[in-house]
Amino acid sequence: MKKYGVLFFALLLCFILTACGNSSSNANSKEQEKNTTPAENKSGNSNNTAQEEGSKKKLHKVGDSLHDPNTGTVTLNAIKDISNKKLIIGDLKVNFLNAKVITITNLSDAYKAELIENFGGNPKEFTYAQILYKTENTGNDEISWSGFHTAVTGDGQQMDLDFNLSFGNPNPASIDMMSNSKIDNNMVWVPVKKDEKSVRLKADNVLKRDNSKKDFIVYGQEIKIDL
Repeated sequence: MKKYGVLFFALLLCFILTACGNSSSNANSKEQEKNTTPAENKSGNSNNTAQEEGSKKKLHKVGDSLHDPNTGTVTLNAIKDISNKKLIIGDLKVNFLNAKVITITNLSDAYKAELIENFGGNPKEFTYAQILYKTENTGNDEISWSGFHTAVTGDGQQMDLDFNLSFGNPNPASIDMMSNSKIDNNMVWVPVKKDEKSVRLKADNVLKRDNSKKDFIVYGQEIKIDL
């Protein structure tokens, strides 16, 4: 009889410990859910807010200005529709979209350091023409192209545009295009004066992957862009 009593007591003790363990586990699970869920919601709301704010901060018309903590105060000086401009180099067709003249003042320390690294001096502001374009390979061969790497301003000043690569602009340092393909949202910056009226861009050569073709290389051309 004592043996059955001891066995019953042992089973009862195990049941009590198991129940306590489940209660503790449920409590911990609820506590973790309580701690993580608000953080995830907060993060999601923060991203949504940032996207909403980003969508509002665009330069649509002359005189528009915004503050970018990474660069400074950004102001639109001029904007021009240049969709009538096209450049054809062999199988490559470049369709231009628009050109904006933009000035950045109240430069952030990091952006000023980047300007000094690329252009020297001690800049107080930076004005540039932002030229948007898209490319199309109209042929049946794969081609490569390296964008616009030289410009001449209205007063005849020639400059190298390779700084676009370090600024992260999608003006291709080297790009391969498959046959009958398109690439949108290309962009090149050209440092200019605020009242600049035009710039001349020199496109790089277009090469075919098959170098046995007679038109393996087509030399780059120049185009004038009104600002």
